[in-house]
Amino acid sequence: MAEGAGTYFEDHKESGDLGRLALRGGIASVAMQYGSGALQIAAAIVLARLLAPADFGLVAIVTVLTSFAPLLIDFGLGDATIQRSKITRSQVSSLFWLSSAIGLAIALVVAACSPLIAWIYREPRLEPIALCTALTFVLWGVSNQHLALLRRTMQFGTVAKIQFLGTLAGIAVAILIAYCGYGYWALVLRPIVNTLCVAIGAWLACRWRPGFPIFDDEVKSMVRFGLHVVGFSVTYAMAKAVDRIALGLFYRPDVVGYYQNAVTLYENSILTALGQLHAVGSAGLSKFQSNPAALAQKYETALSGVAFFVMPMAAILSVTAEDLTVILLGEKWQATGSLLTIIALRGIFHAVELSQGWLHLSIGRVDRWRNWGVVSLVVQVAAVLGGLPFGAMGVAVAGVIASILIAVPSISYAGRPIGIGATLVVRAVGPQLIGAISTAAGGWWLQTNALTDCSGFVRIFLSAGFCICIYLIIVVGLFRLTEPIKIAGSVVQDLLRNR
Repeated sequence: MAEGAGTYFEDHKESGDLGRLALRGGIASVAMQYGSGALQIAAAIVLARLLAPADFGLVAIVTVLTSFAPLLIDFGLGDATIQRSKITRSQVSSLFWLSSAIGLAIALVVAACSPLIAWIYREPRLEPIALCTALTFVLWGVSNQHLALLRRTMQFGTVAKIQFLGTLAGIAVAILIAYCGYGYWALVLRPIVNTLCVAIGAWLACRWRPGFPIFDDEVKSMVRFGLHVVGFSVTYAMAKAVDRIALGLFYRPDVVGYYQNAVTLYENSILTALGQLHAVGSAGLSKFQSNPAALAQKYETALSGVAFFVMPMAAILSVTAEDLTVILLGEKWQATGSLLTIIALRGIFHAVELSQGWLHLSIGRVDRWRNWGVVSLVVQVAAVLGGLPFGAMGVAVAGVIASILIAVPSISYAGRPIGIGATLVVRAVGPQLIGAISTAAGGWWLQTNALTDCSGFVRIFLSAGFCICIYLIIVVGLFRLTEPIKIAGSVVQDLLRNR
């Protein structure tokens, strides 16, 4: 055992510095994640000019069909490692070998199904794409527990650096391959290189090494915990992917490509940060699992802060989406900009909905999280079926409606065991929600009535400034909500002082 590896197995304890540690880790992690997102967008700019929409569509079909695989490989065992009050080396070794075995099994299944995927979509190029994609699942399996141990010890900045460097390596290889004229293979190799670098980085950063597995009662309990987590994760991943699966079955690959790039821009600007905050929120709140009142108070503060910053970002992205997409990707991607205008509105409600995992995990009720995953999948499938006859735009609109319908109910259901309901959610995010919706409406009005003759750059600059002013006037001026600014400012000052 490497020296110092024992710190990964210390018991969870409440501490006076826990909130500050979580905030520091969250800010550092999100900042690094946005750096990664900026890289992703830069890559999209370059690759969009080197590749055709159909290239993106082909790879997107395989990507969405296999999007559930990393979640199955994780099997909820990463969250189990983070959430447990007490955990031993042998237990983590057992979870490591289980994740590795699942990763190998899924890789073999995907490889075996590659001819079937090509047959269903009537596209022979999908077979080699699926075969190569299977390699990433083996790499996911061998890095899962190392990343979980880093998160358990609140080393979110380290995890973010590993992911950032993996993203950078994948993008560099993809651009080189695209420049050499190999088309969609650039998009195929990109996640393989990324996952390989993350696996290497996780093993170098985490000094723990797996030993002989021991499947005792605690490990079996964690596997049962993981089953509930993966039940939600897989159903939620299917809910996210069903739009592109349906579009791929009924529309041309280029339509899927336009939609996929809109989703990519949204995820790298809004959704990725929320995903990173899930790790911070669930790890931080798990320290209060024995004190429900404190947990509820900390959750309300965290949700208010997240909504304060994420909701206006989503509104501004929606307002500036068309100009931003054309400037970044080029005129041939104008359809992507129109789709992003709609899809970006999901971020206003995702800021609430995606915090449900913090509660489910921190109070140990992942069975309820699994149940909600089924509800989310049913709602999303119904939305896609309703929007599909109207093409990609109809699917995008239906997705926003689905997000509106399930945002508050998702938190009411998650928080019911400790008395968290709609009242707390409204108190935490009501001003931000009103401000974000008003911001989007005001920004669209400005775009259509006052800035039609301006260049794209000018419209983006003026619209963003106008939106920020509207939001601050309503949320800070009218509702007097300043606490998130004070908290973020104090943590940033602390980080700078420590440096």
